[in-house]
Amino acid sequence: MPETRTLFSRVLQVMNGVMAIVGAVMVLFMMFVISYSVITRFVWNKPVPWVVEISSYLMLYITFLGVAWLQRKEGHVRIDLFTSRLGPSARAGLDAFTSLGGLIVGLILAWKGFFITLDYFHRHVIVIGILNTPQYLLMAVIPLGSALLALEFIMRILRFFAKPASMDRAGKSIEQR
Repeated sequence: MPETRTLFSRVLQVMNGVMAIVGAVMVLFMMFVISYSVITRFVWNKPVPWVVEISSYLMLYITFLGVAWLQRKEGHVRIDLFTSRLGPSARAGLDAFTSLGGLIVGLILAWKGFFITLDYFHRHVIVIGILNTPQYLLMAVIPLGSALLALEFIMRILRFFAKPASMDRAGKSIEQR
């Protein structure tokens, strides 16, 4: 069982890493396209009309492509003012509880997002704009990113149960920090 979990964890880590790299490339692309649009607007008075629409789509993709990777790195916002005052067991319990909440939210987003995306695909819903983009192409990233986030929360919960309460998520003794 531990070998399977370790293999699954490594595969999930690679998948999340690939998603994060794709998201980072999207950020770079968005930066260059916006810069190009600003230059063409001020130098030649010819703005690029699709830049705002593409940028808004990319922000959605960047968010959901990187959310699971960020969770793996423990990069989401925390309120240390409260948690730093807790003992190791209480902190581990609170982290496990919040992980359960994150898991539930991730599963709901993945489940509802999948069915909404499927519905938009079957009904051929189009986002009316300059590009007239099929809505399902925009929505598809939500269940994908949410499912990966839910899997990360499952792995986090399993890590809490696999370690003694005196250990942090990185496997270090809390007293050594």
